[in-house]
Amino acid sequence: MANKSNNLVGITGEYFVCAELGKRGILALLTPKNNPLFDIVAVTPDASRTISIQVKTMSERNNLGWKLGSNVCERKNNPFLYTILVNLTGQEIEYYIYEYDTLSERVENVYNEYLRTPKRDGGKRKDIDFRWFDFKNFTKEDLARKNNWDILGF
Repeated sequence: MANKSNNLVGITGEYFVCAELGKRGILALLTPKNNPLFDIVAVTPDASRTISIQVKTMSERNNLGWKLGSNVCERKNNPFLYTILVNLTGQEIEYYIYEYDTLSERVENVYNEYLRTPKRDGGKRKDIDFRWFDFKNFTKEDLARKNNWDILGF
């Protein structure tokens, strides 16, 4: 997907997540484009569990990780809201599955550490409107989320 637009990369990630959920017997429905908080509504066939999922996709042309808006650090306190980070950079598609607020806290901690680290010239870093979350920031707990669909509670 080297020459594809960001929109196409994002939509591709959403469809891959829907397909994975479908393989697990979960009905996954895409929301209208540019829904501000989530991209997918997922529900069990008997409607006993419904969740919302935000999808963030990293394509092969991206070597900096997932670029997230600064609002990702705002907690939602919603136990039915999840984020799935989709990695399209390798031979196999990888999914890192988080409760929304868990990812929010992780990204905030990584960003705060970035701000505390002086620039090469010793100067202070400025606050920016986005947050990077990359494999270099992953802990063992982050790596344990890879393809761990049980986190969604289905």
